[in-house]
Amino acid sequence: MNILYFDDDCIICNRFAKIITALDRKDAIRFSSIKELEGMVPEDIDSVVYYSDDMYIHSDAVIEVAADATGFRPVRLLKAIPVCWRNALYRLIARNRYRLNDRMSCTIDPDVRKKIIS
Repeated sequence: MNILYFDDDCIICNRFAKIITALDRKDAIRFSSIKELEGMVPEDIDSVVYYSDDMYIHSDAVIEVAADATGFRPVRLLKAIPVCWRNALYRLIARNRYRLNDRMSCTIDPDVRKKIIS
């Protein structure tokens, strides 16, 4: 089972989950709160984790879930970009994600909510 763990309190993460839901034509990806992984992953991983055949974090998680959702495997060519650059961008967005959405309250999209497992 492919599971995308995301920060369900974050508008950016919720929008990402909504995009993945729209792209997931095969209905293969499920969702869960990142809080479910508390104690199993380092504390600095607090926005997105993707579990499919392995556990992916940071920019690898974004690339893998995008490849699995779209079925477009060449998305993985983004891994040719040095991981330090990819993860620096990822951490910049993750670290500022609440500031970017002004801590607005958010709700989980109904299509995403249907695919949440606990």
